[in-house]
Amino acid sequence: MAVVAVLAAAIAALPLLYLVIQASSRGLGNVIEEVWQRRTLDLTLRSLALALTVTALSLVVGVCSAFFVVRTNLPGYRFFAVVLVLPLAMPSYVAAYAWISWIPSLAGFWGAVLVLTSISFPFVFLPVAASLRRIDARQEDVARSLGLTSSQVTFRLTLRQVRPAATAGALMVGLYALSDFGAVATMRFESFTWVIFGAYRAGFNPTRAAILSLVLV
Repeated sequence: MAVVAVLAAAIAALPLLYLVIQASSRGLGNVIEEVWQRRTLDLTLRSLALALTVTALSLVVGVCSAFFVVRTNLPGYRFFAVVLVLPLAMPSYVAAYAWISWIPSLAGFWGAVLVLTSISFPFVFLPVAASLRRIDARQEDVARSLGLTSSQVTFRLTLRQVRPAATAGALMVGLYALSDFGAVATMRFESFTWVIFGAYRAGFNPTRAAILSLVLV
Protein backbone atom coordinates (compact mmCIF):
# COMPACT_ATOMS: atom_id res chain seq x y z
CA MET A 1 0.00 0.00 0.00
CA ALA A 2 2.85 2.37 0.81
CA VAL A 3 4.37 1.81 -2.63
CA VAL A 4 1.03 2.55 -4.30
CA ALA A 5 0.64 5.72 -2.24
CA VAL A 6 4.14 6.91 -3.13
CA LEU A 7 3.56 6.12 -6.81
CA ALA A 8 0.25 8.00 -6.81
CA ALA A 9 1.90 11.00 -5.13
CA ALA A 10 4.73 10.96 -7.67
CA ILE A 11 2.31 10.86 -10.60
CA ALA A 12 0.29 13.71 -9.10
CA ALA A 13 3.47 15.77 -8.63
CA LEU A 14 4.69 15.38 -12.23
CA PRO A 15 2.58 18.23 -13.70
CA LEU A 16 3.72 20.54 -10.91
CA LEU A 17 7.34 19.57 -11.52
CA TYR A 18 6.94 20.34 -15.22
CA LEU A 19 5.48 23.76 -14.40
CA VAL A 20 8.40 24.57 -12.10
CA ILE A 21 10.95 23.55 -14.75
CA GLN A 22 9.17 25.44 -17.52
CA ALA A 23 8.59 28.55 -15.42
CA SER A 24 12.23 28.76 -14.36
CA SER A 25 13.62 28.12 -17.85
CA ARG A 26 14.31 31.85 -18.35
CA GLY A 27 15.66 32.48 -14.87
CA LEU A 28 14.29 33.62 -11.54
CA GLY A 29 14.28 37.25 -12.62
CA ASN A 30 11.75 36.53 -15.35
CA VAL A 31 9.53 34.70 -12.87
CA ILE A 32 9.57 37.65 -10.46
CA GLU A 33 8.90 40.09 -13.30
CA GLU A 34 5.90 38.09 -14.54
CA VAL A 35 4.45 37.61 -11.07
CA TRP A 36 4.64 41.30 -10.17
CA GLN A 37 3.16 42.58 -13.41
CA ARG A 38 -0.03 44.62 -13.08
CA ARG A 39 -1.68 42.18 -15.45
CA THR A 40 -0.99 39.26 -13.10
CA LEU A 41 -2.37 41.20 -10.14
CA ASP A 42 -5.52 42.03 -12.10
CA LEU A 43 -5.99 38.37 -13.04
CA THR A 44 -5.53 37.35 -9.42
CA LEU A 45 -8.13 39.82 -8.18
CA ARG A 46 -10.59 38.92 -10.93
CA SER A 47 -10.23 35.19 -10.29
CA LEU A 48 -10.54 35.61 -6.53
CA ALA A 49 -13.59 37.85 -6.93
CA LEU A 50 -15.22 35.22 -9.14
CA ALA A 51 -14.42 32.38 -6.75
CA LEU A 52 -15.59 34.27 -3.64
CA THR A 53 -18.83 35.43 -5.25
CA VAL A 54 -19.68 31.96 -6.56
CA THR A 55 -18.83 30.44 -3.18
CA ALA A 56 -21.04 32.89 -1.27
CA LEU A 57 -24.01 32.41 -3.58
CA SER A 58 -23.57 28.63 -3.64
CA LEU A 59 -23.55 28.62 0.16
CA VAL A 60 -26.87 30.44 0.28
CA VAL A 61 -28.50 28.33 -2.43
CA GLY A 62 -27.05 25.04 -1.17
CA VAL A 63 -27.96 25.53 2.49
CA CYS A 64 -31.46 26.82 1.70
CA SER A 65 -32.05 23.92 -0.70
CA ALA A 66 -30.92 21.42 1.94
CA PHE A 67 -33.32 22.88 4.51
CA PHE A 68 -36.08 22.92 1.89
CA VAL A 69 -35.65 19.21 1.10
CA VAL A 70 -34.83 17.83 4.56
CA ARG A 71 -36.76 20.06 6.96
CA THR A 72 -40.09 20.60 5.17
CA ASN A 73 -43.03 18.30 4.50
CA LEU A 74 -42.40 18.55 0.80
CA PRO A 75 -44.35 16.08 -1.36
CA GLY A 76 -41.94 14.16 -3.56
CA TYR A 77 -38.87 15.36 -1.66
CA ARG A 78 -36.86 12.44 -3.03
CA PHE A 79 -37.50 13.73 -6.54
CA PHE A 80 -36.27 17.20 -5.61
CA ALA A 81 -33.24 15.71 -3.85
CA VAL A 82 -32.25 14.04 -7.13
CA VAL A 83 -33.02 17.06 -9.31
CA LEU A 84 -30.94 19.36 -7.14
CA VAL A 85 -27.78 17.29 -7.67
CA LEU A 86 -28.20 16.89 -11.44
CA PRO A 87 -26.17 20.06 -12.20
CA LEU A 88 -23.06 18.17 -11.07
CA ALA A 89 -23.41 15.98 -14.16
CA MET A 90 -23.41 18.97 -16.52
CA PRO A 91 -20.10 20.32 -17.85
CA SER A 92 -19.72 24.03 -17.27
CA TYR A 93 -19.45 24.87 -20.97
CA VAL A 94 -22.73 23.05 -21.66
CA ALA A 95 -24.44 25.00 -18.87
CA ALA A 96 -22.94 28.23 -20.21
CA TYR A 97 -24.18 27.47 -23.72
CA ALA A 98 -27.67 26.75 -22.36
CA TRP A 99 -27.77 30.06 -20.49
CA ILE A 100 -26.50 31.99 -23.53
CA SER A 101 -29.10 30.31 -25.73
CA TRP A 102 -31.76 31.54 -23.31
CA ILE A 103 -30.23 34.97 -22.60
CA PRO A 104 -27.97 35.92 -25.56
CA SER A 105 -26.72 39.09 -23.87
CA LEU A 106 -25.37 37.16 -20.87
CA ALA A 107 -21.58 37.49 -20.60
CA GLY A 108 -18.71 38.69 -18.45
CA PHE A 109 -18.31 38.44 -14.69
CA TRP A 110 -21.96 38.02 -13.73
CA GLY A 111 -22.55 35.58 -16.55
CA ALA A 112 -19.72 33.39 -15.25
CA VAL A 113 -21.04 33.76 -11.69
CA LEU A 114 -24.52 32.67 -12.73
CA VAL A 115 -23.30 29.63 -14.65
CA LEU A 116 -20.83 28.47 -12.01
CA THR A 117 -23.29 28.98 -9.16
CA SER A 118 -26.01 27.04 -10.97
CA ILE A 119 -23.76 23.98 -11.33
CA SER A 120 -21.69 24.31 -8.13
CA PHE A 121 -24.24 24.68 -5.34
CA PRO A 122 -24.78 20.87 -5.10
CA PHE A 123 -21.27 20.69 -3.59
CA VAL A 124 -22.83 22.50 -0.62
CA PHE A 125 -26.29 20.94 -0.82
CA LEU A 126 -25.14 17.32 -0.54
CA PRO A 127 -23.02 17.52 2.65
CA VAL A 128 -25.41 19.94 4.36
CA ALA A 129 -28.42 17.74 3.59
CA ALA A 130 -26.56 14.71 4.94
CA SER A 131 -25.59 16.65 8.07
CA LEU A 132 -29.17 17.79 8.64
CA ARG A 133 -30.41 14.20 8.48
CA ARG A 134 -27.93 13.20 11.20
CA ILE A 135 -29.00 15.89 13.67
CA ASP A 136 -30.95 14.52 16.62
CA ALA A 137 -34.35 16.22 16.55
CA ARG A 138 -34.58 15.87 20.33
CA GLN A 139 -31.90 18.54 20.72
CA GLU A 140 -34.09 21.03 18.90
CA ASP A 141 -37.13 19.99 20.94
CA VAL A 142 -35.18 20.63 24.14
CA ALA A 143 -34.08 24.05 22.84
CA ARG A 144 -37.69 25.00 22.08
CA SER A 145 -38.79 23.82 25.51
CA LEU A 146 -36.26 26.25 26.98
CA GLY A 147 -38.02 29.14 25.28
CA LEU A 148 -36.09 29.53 22.02
CA THR A 149 -38.07 30.38 18.91
CA SER A 150 -37.80 28.35 15.71
CA SER A 151 -35.52 30.93 14.12
CA GLN A 152 -33.30 31.00 17.21
CA VAL A 153 -33.06 27.21 17.16
CA THR A 154 -32.11 27.31 13.49
CA PHE A 155 -29.37 29.92 13.86
CA ARG A 156 -28.02 28.98 17.29
CA LEU A 157 -28.22 25.20 17.08
CA THR A 158 -28.89 23.76 13.64
CA LEU A 159 -26.65 25.99 11.55
CA ARG A 160 -23.79 25.54 14.00
CA GLN A 161 -24.01 21.77 13.59
CA VAL A 162 -24.04 21.91 9.79
CA ARG A 163 -21.26 24.52 9.63
CA PRO A 164 -18.42 21.98 9.05
CA ALA A 165 -20.35 20.39 6.18
CA ALA A 166 -21.16 23.78 4.67
CA THR A 167 -17.53 24.87 5.00
CA ALA A 168 -16.28 21.73 3.26
CA GLY A 169 -18.77 22.25 0.45
CA ALA A 170 -17.83 25.91 0.12
CA LEU A 171 -14.17 24.96 -0.19
CA MET A 172 -15.03 22.58 -3.02
CA VAL A 173 -17.01 25.31 -4.77
CA GLY A 174 -14.19 27.83 -4.45
CA LEU A 175 -11.60 25.43 -5.86
CA TYR A 176 -13.93 24.48 -8.69
CA ALA A 177 -14.59 28.11 -9.58
CA LEU A 178 -10.86 28.88 -9.64
CA SER A 179 -10.06 25.90 -11.85
CA ASP A 180 -12.99 26.12 -14.27
CA PHE A 181 -12.31 26.98 -17.88
CA GLY A 182 -15.51 26.19 -19.80
CA ALA A 183 -17.79 28.75 -18.17
CA VAL A 184 -15.31 31.65 -18.13
CA ALA A 185 -14.29 31.02 -21.74
CA THR A 186 -17.88 30.83 -22.95
CA MET A 187 -18.79 33.95 -20.99
CA ARG A 188 -15.63 35.72 -22.21
CA PHE A 189 -14.48 36.55 -18.70
CA GLU A 190 -10.72 36.83 -18.34
CA SER A 191 -9.62 34.67 -15.44
CA PHE A 192 -6.42 32.72 -14.87
CA THR A 193 -7.60 29.61 -16.68
CA TRP A 194 -8.63 31.45 -19.84
CA VAL A 195 -5.41 33.47 -20.04
CA ILE A 196 -3.28 30.37 -19.34
CA PHE A 197 -5.04 28.48 -22.12
CA GLY A 198 -4.50 31.39 -24.50
CA ALA A 199 -0.80 31.58 -23.65
CA TYR A 200 -0.28 27.87 -24.25
CA ARG A 201 -2.36 27.91 -27.41
CA ALA A 202 -0.37 30.79 -28.84
CA GLY A 203 2.75 28.69 -28.37
CA PHE A 204 5.24 31.55 -28.36
CA ASN A 205 5.27 32.09 -24.57
CA PRO A 206 4.81 28.79 -22.69
CA THR A 207 6.99 30.13 -19.88
CA ARG A 208 4.44 32.82 -19.02
CA ALA A 209 1.67 30.23 -19.10
CA ALA A 210 3.65 28.04 -16.69
CA ILE A 211 4.27 30.96 -14.32
CA LEU A 212 0.59 31.90 -14.30
CA SER A 213 -0.28 28.24 -13.70
CA LEU A 214 1.99 28.17 -10.65
CA VAL A 215 0.37 31.36 -9.32
CA LEU A 216 -3.03 29.72 -9.74
CA VAL A 217 -1.85 26.56 -7.98
